[in-house]
Amino acid sequence: MQIKNPKFEISAVSPKQYPQGDLPEVVLVGRSNVGKSSFINTLVNRKNLARTSSEPR
Repeated sequence: MQIKNPKFEISAVSPKQYPQGDLPEVVLVGRSNVGKSSFINTLVNRKNLARTSSEPR
């Protein structure tokens, strides 16, 4: 898989805010500080697409 133009779409809190589209979606599940954001940034070869924090929320 080659990701060419990654971008942040929306931060949705309810189903009516979900973006419409026909592309496949991927879900990452895990505790607050397991490296999900770091994984996303590595996958798309960018440093700040997904924000990382030094302290969990």
